[in-house]
Amino acid sequence: MFDIPMALKSLEKSIVAYEQEPIEKGKILFYGHSLFTRWGAPEYGFRRMDEDIRMKDGSLAVVNHGFGSSTSEELLYYYDRMVRPWEPRALVVATFANDVSYGYSPEEVMNALARILTWARTDFPGIKLYIVEDHPRPNPKNDPEPDSWNHFLRRHRTYNEMVHIYAQTHEDTKVIELWNRPELFETPEDVGNFRKVREDIFVDDKVHPNQEGYNILGPIFRKALDELL
Repeated sequence: MFDIPMALKSLEKSIVAYEQEPIEKGKILFYGHSLFTRWGAPEYGFRRMDEDIRMKDGSLAVVNHGFGSSTSEELLYYYDRMVRPWEPRALVVATFANDVSYGYSPEEVMNALARILTWARTDFPGIKLYIVEDHPRPNPKNDPEPDSWNHFLRRHRTYNEMVHIYAQTHEDTKVIELWNRPELFETPEDVGNFRKVREDIFVDDKVHPNQEGYNILGPIFRKALDELL
């Protein structure tokens, strides 16, 4: 096997596990970070994504290729192994949450994401493309470094603005919006105030959704993908 860069070696176990599964072509392929990974991985105990998002006749609709801690650069790196063989009819991509933690700028992430989407439309003419807004997470009420958190939030907003601009200029691309959902906040009036994101929809780390969080996300994704189901 070729030498894998050190930063990627920790992800190989997840990639190899997906490669051991039967290839299901023509499905909606979810590709991204742990928002997808935890949506059905046995070790987390949540209901599976392919149970929450089905065709209207009840048949299976999706393939979940989320792998935790991934960045846009790693999604780009693994595209040949995790996307191309499955020949999806639609690709749903979620990234940025980890990128910003590693110091990537919104522009760098958008550049990598645009390359992934370009590859997909070149490989699979007519494919439908979806970008997931970076999902909100609560800011600790007594954050000792509010300026740092506000800078972090500004970068998320910049990225989300960029994906909307991208979708407006590409007819095959849509954005799955999460930031404007009242279900994710303590009250509908709190939408946009990320000190008032519902903490009860996250696990203890206050970043990843729990089952109640996925109970909310499921209908959001089903509605966004309705034309394909």
